[in-house]
Formats: sequence, structure tokens, C-alpha cells
Amino acid sequence: MRTDVVVVGAGPAGLILAWLLQRAGVATTVIESQPREELGKLPKAGIVEYRTVQLLTAEGLGDTVLEFAAENHRCEFRTADESVLVDYGALTGGRPHYVFPQHALVDRVATSLLERGGEVLFGHRVTGVEQDAEGATVHATGPDGPRELEAEVVIGCDGAGSAVARSLAGVVTQHDRRHPQRFLVISAAMPPLVDHTIYAAHPRGYAAHMRRLPEVTRLYLEVPGDQSPADWPHDRIRDEVGRRLGASLDGVELPEVDVLDLRTRVTTPMQHGRVFLVGDAAHLITPAGGKGMNLAIFDAVELAHGLIERFGPDADPTRTERYSATRLPAIWRTQAFSDWFLRIMTAPPGAGDARDGFGLGLREGWVSSLQRDPLLRRWFAHAYAGVDPED
Repeated sequence: MRTDVVVVGAGPAGLILAWLLQRAGVATTVIESQPREELGKLPKAGIVEYRTVQLLTAEGLGDTVLEFAAENHRCEFRTADESVLVDYGALTGGRPHYVFPQHALVDRVATSLLERGGEVLFGHRVTGVEQDAEGATVHATGPDGPRELEAEVVIGCDGAGSAVARSLAGVVTQHDRRHPQRFLVISAAMPPLVDHTIYAAHPRGYAAHMRRLPEVTRLYLEVPGDQSPADWPHDRIRDEVGRRLGASLDGVELPEVDVLDLRTRVTTPMQHGRVFLVGDAAHLITPAGGKGMNLAIFDAVELAHGLIERFGPDADPTRTERYSATRLPAIWRTQAFSDWFLRIMTAPPGAGDARDGFGLGLREGWVSSLQRDPLLRRWFAHAYAGVDPED
């Protein structure tokens, strides 16, 4: 089987990329390890930046396949002594975030792609990728056993453990950092406590409250690096999150509790020969600021346009050749913001326990600065909402 493009991974980036290529007439096959009925089941990211919505709307996905209606205009920082409410929507001229859970986005784009005749091989796991001057070969295994797909281009959209990225070992460089913090990621069966995001810099550690669905709220809880969900019965989670947020979670069901080790990674370059990396396959970012899915979507749209030009009547490869150079500056800027945000809300590296007095003082100092410094508050609002300052 031969095609123009093989996209590995049916997450937001892979599906949006395939949707754009299929619309432009570029022959594309998507390979996804999950079965169709499982795709889009797990609630993950849920904040879509203003500029991401503008991009998707311009590309024909917004207001059609994806309707962005649930707006989030404010975030609140809570410490033991004060609460600071930042109306970043007002500070950016009415440009909010949009609440759109990742699993819902995945399901809708997948449905649209399939209805438009797109090809997705569900339940297939990629075991290797090879390339030479003639093309690329993807080795996969699925319900009917091993198979090979030949393509002009292979794109890894298959997440942090990307099989496609592994095929580039030794020819690209991975810049990694592991943060000492660990979060419990909690799906709570409850409406949001308030109509905005809450970040708590508590003496006992960080906690956060994120809107997702009308009856589902996402919570984060900073825990010691050697602890796991097994150390945290649901009663203990409810008590601790409630204490840090200053709210009662009594009786709230917690259908999912997972653990997140905070790692960052940037791969340079994000391409080699006929193989390209997109989203988490190319770069990992902490959840601080909700930037991961947004970065991945911008990668996907940029690469899609490059490939459309490459496979178009003029066969111009220039934009694909510059894919890494185009995307990496924005990725590093976003990494810088996320790293800063993580440091103001959690204990700094080397500070030891989350209750460390110096670390707590730094966190409270940053929150106080957001309250009192209008220039810092304006910078934060634009970087957080995903709005260019000149807009």
C-alpha cells in the first residue's frame, strides 16, 4: 500500500493535519493504536487559546466541525492570605480562552474526517519507521497481523513515547528536563466551583481547578515525587484539594485519578528527511498555562500547509524544509512561559518540601506582584490567553 502521507497518531494534531490534507486532495492514511470506540474517551487538556480558535476558524474547522462557545475570561490565584482575580479577557481586549475538552475535539474531528472519506487504520500499533531516497516505510501490527505502508512522508503525531521519534534517534537532539514536582490529575464528577480557573499556592502545596464539562471538573494536586494514586484514597484527595482550594468537596465522586510527572522536552530539529514530528512527539511541556494542545495544533496547521505546497502542482518543498525553523522559536517562547508559571505556583527546585518557607514566600511574592503590578499583569494576560501583545 502506498500513499502520499502517513500520519501516526489520531490525537488533536494528527487528526487536524489529516483533515486539512484530505480536504486539499493529498492522499493521507492515519494510523491509530486505539480502536475507534475508545478514541476520544479520556478527558485530557481542555483550554483552547484565542489565537488557536482564530486559526482553526480560518482553516474551516471553527464554527463548523468545532463550535467554540464556552468562554473562560478569568483566573484566580489563591494563597493562604489573599485571592487575586485576573480578568485576562478584559486585559486583552475581550480575547478569552475557550473551554473545549480535548477528547471532545478528537471525537468531532475524527467523525468529520471519516465522513469526508478519510482513511484511519484503528487498532494498529507502529513498530518501526524506515526511510531512504525513494520513500518511507511504516511497519505496523494490527488485528490482521503485521503490515507495511509506503509513503512519501511520515509524520509522528503519536505523543511522548512516539515510535516515529524513536526512528530519528541519533540524527536529532532531544533537550530534556525533569521537574521535581509530581501532580495527581483528578477528574471530579461535579460542576465547577466557580466560572473560572483557580490556581492555589497553598503552604501545603499547589492545587488547581479547571473547567471542563458542565458536570466534570479537572483538578490538580501537587504531591511528593515518590507518591502515587495508591497513596491517596479518595477521601484524602477530597480533603486535601478542598483544603488548598478553600472549598468543600465532600461526597464528590472521583472517577479518574492519575499521576503526572512534570517533564519538558524539545527536539531539534523536528524533522529529518521524509519524517516530521508534531506536538508531543516533538516537544513536551508542563500543564502550567494549558499550552500543550495549542502548540500541537499550530504545528499541525503549519506542516499541513507545507505539505499541501509540496504535493501541489508546483511541487514546492520550501515550506516543509523550513518547518522546524518556523515552529521552534514559538515553541521555546511557550516553554519559557510555562516554566515560569510552574515555578511561581510550585516549590522551586532544590527547595525540598512543598511547605518550605522560602519557596512559599516566592510563590506568594509572585501572586502579590500580579495583584499590584499592572505591567506584569498585562504581560501575563497576553501570554496566558494566547494573544499577541500588538493585537
